[in-house]
Amino acid sequence: MLTVRKKKQSGFTLTELMITIALSMTVISSMLLGYLGNYTSTVNTLASSKLNQELSTLMSLMVGEIRRAGYTSTVSTDPTTNLFNKKDLTAMEVYNSTASNQQATATGSGSCIVLSYDLDKDGIVDTAELIGFRLKDGVAQMRTVGNAADPDTCADQNNTWSDLTDKDFVTITTLNFDQGASECLNTREPNTIDDDLNRTVDNIEEYDCYDLPLPIDGSGNITVETRQLAITVAGNLTNDDFVRLSLTQNVRVRNDWVRVR
Repeated sequence: MLTVRKKKQSGFTLTELMITIALSMTVISSMLLGYLGNYTSTVNTLASSKLNQELSTLMSLMVGEIRRAGYTSTVSTDPTTNLFNKKDLTAMEVYNSTASNQQATATGSGSCIVLSYDLDKDGIVDTAELIGFRLKDGVAQMRTVGNAADPDTCADQNNTWSDLTDKDFVTITTLNFDQGASECLNTREPNTIDDDLNRTVDNIEEYDCYDLPLPIDGSGNITVETRQLAITVAGNLTNDDFVRLSLTQNVRVRNDWVRVR
């Protein structure tokens, strides 16, 4: 008789198979978590880069325009006649906010600034040369057309303000123009007079027309103001306020403000 021998079968037991599946799932989960982590990091980096580009472009534009404040193509031996540096008209001014439209002090700060310069170099103040920047409802805006009858204002009336930032993408939380580093020299000094009545003649305080704003307007004194600003702009992504950025840059206005008090 022939004897049939059965071959012994080999393979995974159910327990071994379950352990293998569990280990495989763990490895796959770790790989997925690593991928998602890298993906999230990349997305955040791109978002931060876009926000930085947006705010940097805005800052560059404002700095470039503010530096030109008071520029005129008309050459004159008397700088007090500069049409682009007239008090309460075309001279650079900072306002504390758009809502209140209150002018800040000479060394104060605010979220709106207005200025002018001779853009087309014809020596005439045009409405398109009445420029400004302001923060309104989370959007940075630029004045592209000003009110010739009332140019020193941050109001909407008779002014054209254009959006510089897209609120659907970025929300501007801070726009501040700080004039704290500006200086003012009264050219009447030295005049051998104790103007501040501190029993010292021609002391340093008498030279500073911000520190000692006397004599009052109408005295005929000529002052020279060197205007320096610290511009701060901050914002976040509208759809992700965890992605935030703040930039600050100092700028000196190239044209000093020379005026008769």
